[in-house]
Amino acid sequence: MMEDELIKIWQSSPKVEQVKFEKSRLMLDLQSSLRGLSRLAKYGILIEQLAVVTIVPVFLYYIHWVPHLLSKIASLWIVAWSIWYMFLLRRIKRDKPKEQDQNYLDYLNQWKTYLEQNKKLTGSAFYWYILPPITGCILFALGFYLGDAIGFRRFAVNIGIFLITGIFTHFYFKWIIRTIYNPRLKKINKLIKVMKE
Repeated sequence: MMEDELIKIWQSSPKVEQVKFEKSRLMLDLQSSLRGLSRLAKYGILIEQLAVVTIVPVFLYYIHWVPHLLSKIASLWIVAWSIWYMFLLRRIKRDKPKEQDQNYLDYLNQWKTYLEQNKKLTGSAFYWYILPPITGCILFALGFYLGDAIGFRRFAVNIGIFLITGIFTHFYFKWIIRTIYNPRLKKINKLIKVMKE
C-alpha cells in the first residue's frame, strides 16, 4: 500500500523531481549490482590463481618425470599457458575500476569500458581459455597412448572428458555474457543517458 502511494506521489510530482528520483534509483540499483560483480570477480580471480599455482608445479614435475616426449611437450605447453594466464588475471584485476574518486560519469564510463573489455575477452575465451589447455591435455594423453602406457579405451575416455569439459565451458561463458555482462552494461548505458540529460 505504501509503495502504491509513493508511486502516485512520484507520478504527480514535477518532471524534474521524477528524473531525480529515477536517477537516484538507477544509481543505487547499479551500485549494488557492481558491488556484487566486484565480489564475484574477486573470488573468481582468486580461485583461478590458486588453480594456476597448483597446475604449474604439477606439470613442471611431469616434464621431468613423464618418459614420453609428446607428454613432456604438452606439459611444457600447459605450464607456458598457465603462466600467461596468470599474467592475464593480474591485468584484469589491475584494470578494475577503483572506488569513485572522480565524478560519477567518469566512474560509469570506466566501468562500462571494463565490462566491455571483459565481455569481449569472455566472448573469445574459446581461443585463449579452452583451446590451449585442452590441446595440451589431449597431447599429454596422446603421449601416454603412443607410449603404450594406457590403452585405447582409457585414451578415448580422457579425450571425451576433455572435449565435454571444453564444450561445457564454452556454453558457460556464453551464459556469463548473457546474464552478467549484458544486463550490467544495459544498466550503465541507461544511467549514463540519464546523467547526460
